[in-house]
Amino acid sequence: MKRSIFGYIATLCAGVCMTFASCSEKEEPVAPEPKCTVLVYMVADNNLGGYGVMVDSRNLSQMQKAVNNGGLNGGRLLVFYDPYEVEESPRLLEITEEGVQILKTYTEDVSCLDPDFMRGVLDDAAKEAPAPKNWLVLWSHGTGWIETADSRSAAGAPVTQSFGKDVHPEAYEMNITTLASVLGDNRFYDVIYFDCCFMGCAEVMYELRNAAKEIVASPTELPIEGMPYEVNIPAMFADDATAETVAKNTLNYYLNDLTATNNSCSISVINTSAMDEFAEVTRSVNETGAIAGYSYVGVPLFRRTGGTNSHTYDMGHYINSLGIDDDLKAAWNDVYKKVVTYYGATPVCYGLDMSEFTGLGCHVVNSTGDVYVGAYYNQSWWKDVVSYNPSFDYRPSTGGGSGDGSVDFNPSSVPVSGKAF
Repeated sequence: MKRSIFGYIATLCAGVCMTFASCSEKEEPVAPEPKCTVLVYMVADNNLGGYGVMVDSRNLSQMQKAVNNGGLNGGRLLVFYDPYEVEESPRLLEITEEGVQILKTYTEDVSCLDPDFMRGVLDDAAKEAPAPKNWLVLWSHGTGWIETADSRSAAGAPVTQSFGKDVHPEAYEMNITTLASVLGDNRFYDVIYFDCCFMGCAEVMYELRNAAKEIVASPTELPIEGMPYEVNIPAMFADDATAETVAKNTLNYYLNDLTATNNSCSISVINTSAMDEFAEVTRSVNETGAIAGYSYVGVPLFRRTGGTNSHTYDMGHYINSLGIDDDLKAAWNDVYKKVVTYYGATPVCYGLDMSEFTGLGCHVVNSTGDVYVGAYYNQSWWKDVVSYNPSFDYRPSTGGGSGDGSVDFNPSSVPVSGKAF
């Protein structure tokens, strides 16, 4: 019989309480402010935390090993953990050298992907461990910018989950537009690390440009192990910590570590301060009316499975294939280098040749019909950038812009399954 991860946590917590019981009457010293706080938002109430997989318990164990080896460096490591077991409530944990401490227990009546619930957890963590430097790790499933859950049975429809999948009390996912509203609420992280698939695309980075200084994400699928926490937790708390170091650690794990079950990985570091400039120059490209056309052979970042098409292609390859002015193309590439400050990949990712990978994915729109895929019309990147292409049929803006991003569309014509916030 498999032991619940909370059996392990409860044992550690009991030990901590017994150790300090004799000191309960003494005045507790005021803990110094941590130099850095890392919050891992672990949405494991899905097949990643299910029996037979249990990646959550493996990653938690790796975190504990890193902390036991002195990895905190004066910082604090918090984990919001929503486990697969129905009888176990979501909890805010702290991983310390003494073991796992439970800071707060939450109700299972509300999905941890409900925006108000998530805001509450982020606020709780910020109040518990305020620090001058903050990392946020988002741990779960992911498929990038796509809204809701398009049916796999629909011709050409991509598989979708956006960020996260929480199966209790009901199956819910979180649209990136919703995630942006949560993370953008007067909250500014130094680094957001997506420990999930498909988040390294222009659409997601643009939505989250106000949420963090830098974002680490993969444009492709990631193996089930995800981030090597035993290596990266100390790297996040190091005095000279950088997003690039952490990204390189992840890539090197899949390049060199024989314990990885699948040596496939792509990863990038995005400088969000350059995203507005990037949107402007990409809008200028779209204003020329240039499109790739259906003869364009892109670099897919989503493998074909079950008849589905890639919904994300390499952006550098795509833009440089367009027949636009050389000066405009050079200007675009200059800004692209400001945005993508680091990228790397294994030679092959789940059968995809990564030799032409340039670090960022995007949805390729060749016609107005492509705007309907996965509710692309809801993305700010469509509204602010791609919709300015006169080759697409959208209603002109009544305001100052050349396009408002709106399209004539009946949402009921897109088959969907599941629910999303």
